[in-house]
Amino acid sequence: MAGSAIPPYSVVRGFTLLELLSVIAVIGILAALLFPTVGAARRSANKARTKVQFTQWAAAIESFRSEYGYYPAFDATNLVNGGASTAPAGDHLFHDILAGKKRDGSALTGTLPASAGGQNRKRIGFYTFTDNDLTDASSPAPNLIRDAFDNTEIAVLVDRNLDGVINSSDYGGSLPLVAGIAPGTTDFPAAGIRAGVIFYAPAPDATAAQPEFIFSWK
Repeated sequence: MAGSAIPPYSVVRGFTLLELLSVIAVIGILAALLFPTVGAARRSANKARTKVQFTQWAAAIESFRSEYGYYPAFDATNLVNGGASTAPAGDHLFHDILAGKKRDGSALTGTLPASAGGQNRKRIGFYTFTDNDLTDASSPAPNLIRDAFDNTEIAVLVDRNLDGVINSSDYGGSLPLVAGIAPGTTDFPAAGIRAGVIFYAPAPDATAAQPEFIFSWK
């Protein structure tokens, strides 16, 4: 039994300050290496989600054209949220035309050709908007359509003359600005884009000096 006794003066050794600092330094290095990777993965995932949104919205617009024989006329700014009210019961052309109802679920009103009710006369729901498509009610700009980055500056262009190509000449020779920037000829050639509906939005941290976009066609 004597061999199992704990020596009266045994000491449990702890970490020295130098060892603790070394561990903290290693954790810091690992975090510095890991966080950019996680951020890049999140950015890539949100970009993919935004492109899926664009694809779904474009399909809804094409369904509208198939039903009525023409593309819907959205706001004159050619922005998804152009001229939209932030009140759920207010007008939002892009949402109301494609959803066949207002954001609060109430019926469309109005029969003028430019109104949502005048364009979607049958009140058909071509797309069901979810909470992921709309900004939170508590946000500075509530109840507006957003992409996966919470961006509400989104351009929507349709083939107005039905020639199978969307080009800047169809829009007065200049493309609509999103967050103060517009695609250049590298991304949007002078010959236009062969499509019926296209979307684009600024990428996160895009600036006039360093423009970057998320495109539906690339």
